[in-house]
Amino acid sequence: MAVRIKLGDFQSISGDCLGRNYIGCFPRMSEDEAWQAGRGVWKMNRSRAAAERFALVAGMGKVLAVAEVEGLTQHGDRFALEGHPLTAGHPLHDAYIGRPDPLANQSQNSVTYGSLPEEGPLLIRPCACGCGQETARDFAQGHDMKAVQQRVREYFGGSVLALVRWIDSAHPRPAR
Repeated sequence: MAVRIKLGDFQSISGDCLGRNYIGCFPRMSEDEAWQAGRGVWKMNRSRAAAERFALVAGMGKVLAVAEVEGLTQHGDRFALEGHPLTAGHPLHDAYIGRPDPLANQSQNSVTYGSLPEEGPLLIRPCACGCGQETARDFAQGHDMKAVQQRVREYFGGSVLALVRWIDSAHPRPAR
């Protein structure tokens, strides 16, 4: 699955949380300009958007940028995609740049999720725990906890409480 962001018309802005001075699309915008305009900030389902590895930025009915998503940042009740645009030679870039929006629909929502046939083989990668197993997710099933437990042993002497206290000291929670 990929997330597709549909840009509206160009607008100058100020005080943007991402430091941009415009949003929307304009004729002849570069792929980098399209990515900066399209990466945020949007109302998105956090868990769904965080699970996506690729993003398409579309405007004027065609794909203006294709990017690899590396994470999300939250800005109030909205989110921005973090990542980098893909370049010529990458299968998704070559399949979609300048072509009609493959996830076009009648929705007024700028954010859409959908499958791209070319992304299937690109989703397979090594498990992030370092076991060498391949998976279409960050971790093979159950290996996320394996990685956390390994780090608790390595950095916190096996104490989950020490990990929780460390996290709480770095990210204090609001008073209840």
